[in-house]
Amino acid sequence: MAESLKQQRQTKKTEGSLDPDKQGKESAASDQNAEVGGRGVLIFVTCPHCGSSRIISFDYEGEWFTCSQCQGTYQVAS
Repeated sequence: MAESLKQQRQTKKTEGSLDPDKQGKESAASDQNAEVGGRGVLIFVTCPHCGSSRIISFDYEGEWFTCSQCQGTYQVAS
């Protein structure tokens, strides 16, 4: 995907119970060749738990992600 299509967004920690059907996919931002599956746009985010840089495929509002480094869950802030 072209660099111009990648965006930076803020994240927030998730609260309450999470719907497993709304879990998105993410990978470490340091892995430049990684492909994150999905129909959405690739977005660079920072895990609000551990501060690591992540890449997510953001498909829809309410989607949540699990950081593969610290296992903390987060969402894109609206």
